[in-house]
Amino acid sequence: MKMRFLGRTCLIVLSLLPAVSTQDGSSVVGSDQPLIASPGEDVILPCHITPSLSAVDMEVRWYRDSFNNPVHLYEDRTDWKDVQDSDYRGRTALSRLGLQEGILSLNLRNLRPSDSGVYYCYATDGDWDGQGKTELIVRALGTQPSISMDSTQGEQTRLVCRSEGWSPEPEVIWRDRDGNDVTSLSSTTVQRDSQGFLSVSSYIKIKQQSNVFSCLVRSKTPKPDWESKLHISSEYHMFVD
Repeated sequence: MKMRFLGRTCLIVLSLLPAVSTQDGSSVVGSDQPLIASPGEDVILPCHITPSLSAVDMEVRWYRDSFNNPVHLYEDRTDWKDVQDSDYRGRTALSRLGLQEGILSLNLRNLRPSDSGVYYCYATDGDWDGQGKTELIVRALGTQPSISMDSTQGEQTRLVCRSEGWSPEPEVIWRDRDGNDVTSLSSTTVQRDSQGFLSVSSYIKIKQQSNVFSCLVRSKTPKPDWESKLHISSEYHMFVD
């Protein structure tokens, strides 16, 4: 009788081991490449558990700067919108079918320039947890730059290059008529409007002599550039290309 009882006890203990160690070796994976999209578009921020593992009964949390201010929180099979960052309410969703296969990807709708940044994807079942990340760049190509003169009595004349509607902040490059980069002689200011788009104004001082200046405003992520040139005659007659 004793031998028979011990044998059964061993079998019961062994049968519990796989359930305890199911998540061993699993990890949460985001994207190693930035995701680039335009304002107004919908995107899916990729994230999944590997090897594949159901996340239906897990806590799945997407956040940016603060863990406690989630972009999206799924827990107890519910999307908790009352604790969600107010900037994202009504714009996020997780796929219930995807969760069954360990797909934690976040659907983010109607992109805004302010959505640019690094997003963290966190999952836990209470005993196990993992985290991945994905970078999102919301890119907008701004307006054709305009160049004008800014002259204040008693001060050296300056050229002003302006462009608006950018995301993220663009790069401004000045060149003289010989193609020399004279950006180091300029100063640039950046302002953000109510929709999150950026406007740039770049200033460079000029001498009273004939010259040609070009102002190039370009995205720091691959995209066509905008360039304008200003021809300055010795009498300060201006011709803009």
